[in-house]
Amino acid sequence: MGAGPDADRRADAARVGDVVLALDAGAARTGLAVGRVGSRFAFGRGTMPGGDDARTLEALRPVIEAEGVTRLVVGLPLRTDGADSPQTTRVRRLAARLGALGLPVHLVDERFTSQAATRALRSSGLPLGKRRQKGRVDEASAILILETWLATQRGEAEPSDAAEAGRGRRDPDDSNGPDDPGGSDASDASGGAS
Repeated sequence: MGAGPDADRRADAARVGDVVLALDAGAARTGLAVGRVGSRFAFGRGTMPGGDDARTLEALRPVIEAEGVTRLVVGLPLRTDGADSPQTTRVRRLAARLGALGLPVHLVDERFTSQAATRALRSSGLPLGKRRQKGRVDEASAILILETWLATQRGEAEPSDAAEAGRGRRDPDDSNGPDDPGGSDASDASGGAS
C-alpha cells in the first residue's frame, strides 16, 4: 500500500494521535497547519513559498521531521460547481509528488476556505496590519482545511464542508497547548521563508 493522493480510498485508516500536516498550496505561498487525529483543533505553522513542487517537497522534509508528521492533507481548489480548474490540476500534481515523502496524502475540497479564513481573521480581534500580513490568510486556510479533515475523521462533517469548518486558531507564542502537537514554526524549519 503506497502513499499518494488516493490514500483516502484505501484501508489506510487514520489513528487517534496521528500528526497531520495540512497544506493550502498556492502559486505564491503555501499555508501550513498541524493537528492530531482525534483533536478538534489545528494550529498554524506559517507559510512557505509556493509554486515550485520540488522546492515545496524539500522545504516540507524538515517540517515533517520536526513535527513528527504521519500523514498529509492537501486542499483541493475546485471551482464553485465542483469542477476541476487549472489550479486543481497543479495541486493534484503536487499531491502525487508528495507521495514520494512516504506518507499518506489526503485531498480535501477547499472551496471557499480563503473567504472563510478572511472572515475568521476579521473577527479574530487581530489589528488590521497583522491581518494583512502576507501569508496570514494562507495559514488560516490551511487551518480550516485540516479542521475539516479532522472533523470527517470523527464523522462530524462531510469532506465538502471546508468552508463551514470551525474557525482555526493560531498558536502565536508557539507554546504547546493541550492539543498542539509541536511548538516549532514552519517558517523556522523551512529556512525562514514566510
